[in-house]
Amino acid sequence: MRAIVVANGYVEADETYVDFVREDDLIVAADGGTEVALELGLEPAVVIGDLDSLPDELRAQLEERQVKFVTYPAQKDETDTELAIHYALDAGASEIVLLGAVGDRLDHTLANVLLLAMPELERVPATLIAGSNQLWLLRGGAQLEFEGEAGDIVTLLPLGRDATGITTTGLQWTLDNATLSFGPARGVSNVMTAPLATVRLIDGLLLVTRVRTEPDEPADEQADSDELVEVYAAQGHMRAAVAKSKLEAAGIPVMLAYDSASRLMGVTVDGIGAVRLLVRAEDASEARSLLHEEAA
Repeated sequence: MRAIVVANGYVEADETYVDFVREDDLIVAADGGTEVALELGLEPAVVIGDLDSLPDELRAQLEERQVKFVTYPAQKDETDTELAIHYALDAGASEIVLLGAVGDRLDHTLANVLLLAMPELERVPATLIAGSNQLWLLRGGAQLEFEGEAGDIVTLLPLGRDATGITTTGLQWTLDNATLSFGPARGVSNVMTAPLATVRLIDGLLLVTRVRTEPDEPADEQADSDELVEVYAAQGHMRAAVAKSKLEAAGIPVMLAYDSASRLMGVTVDGIGAVRLLVRAEDASEARSLLHEEAA
């Protein structure tokens, strides 16, 4: 059984997730991750945590639909996301997928990434998906094989200590029994040259990240993008996501844009940069009107 653990971070309801989630997956929401899951069209089977981020009205609605709640005190040693992973493993999950693990708080983001190093996941395949990014933790003595497209970016980062005996296939800069030292950024931004890549590791811990790259736009589509107009800007993805959902519900296509300084692992960090909503010029007036009604 595969478990989808949804944390209270940012996700976008696009094909990245729609194509990935299966009907028979166990959906486990970590507290406020319940709302994130519902935004993706996923109803959790279980909601876990201290529930300080879950609106009472939503909880009542889910209880009516027989969703299970496992409540913990606010003062605890584990995060809600960690508790959700433990629940999934105790329920018999043989694979873990973590969504919504990246957000505006950098400490939570780093903690969620490091959850891939939990001893309990040593023999259970686990991956974290955040927008166009997918992460795995490779342990010494194991090999990771993953699919992608030529041109996708692959980064290899040692965790905790040096990673030794690294051998790769399907990447532009091949490693053959190489060592990546903990600290230096030598393993950043390799490139896939084939639809399949492998990374083998003899000793250590290696964070493997694949960043999906988009094909170049045809000339006519590029010309259309020049006619986009900004109608909204916000600090942080969650506020921008609410505005984006409102416009899309009205049938207005929306593109997200980011200040260059605000990008971190595919998301925006509050206080560093803004998320901007762009629409077609002909939709700008209606979009501004809808957002003005929301603000009022």
